[in-house]
Amino acid sequence: MIELVGCYPQKVLVVPMSEVIYQGFNVYATSCALKFEMGTNAGGEPVLSVDGANKSGAEFDWGNKLIFQVTPRETTLFLCAVMGLVPTFEVSNHGKSRSKSLTLQNQVDKGVLLLMMQAPRRSVLVPITPDKVFELGCLTMRVLSSQVGLDPGTCLSMLRATAARFYHSKAKVLDPG
Repeated sequence: MIELVGCYPQKVLVVPMSEVIYQGFNVYATSCALKFEMGTNAGGEPVLSVDGANKSGAEFDWGNKLIFQVTPRETTLFLCAVMGLVPTFEVSNHGKSRSKSLTLQNQVDKGVLLLMMQAPRRSVLVPITPDKVFELGCLTMRVLSSQVGLDPGTCLSMLRATAARFYHSKAKVLDPG
């Protein structure tokens, strides 16, 4: 028999992920900043929303921010890039005038994930540090989980077993070196 001295049963509160409100997070660079959050598109589907702002004087100009939504169809490849399963993520033709683009590049040698957003006469370029890459991975997994109705662990297993291997293979074909 084991006697636990000074140990008392603890009540553990388990809150379903759907009830946790996560506001997102910001990433700041010298001349630009990003805000990542879970949002919804015009059809009511969960999406990853990315806002980018350039610095204007001593402050970031969030009033003239560049807004980008990663579509449900793009979320798996975006997450694969965040997780380093593929080297890049590139999409374009977003927005009403189909003139916005977003690129992620894994720059392992520099220790960052580089994000670039572009629209006519505007661009935002921000290196994302490993701690914020982790947060971005967690948030994107929440978005993907909400889109497909599966728990994050199952999403991760399915992502690695399905989409990631095809994206990885395609990336090798495009860049055989």
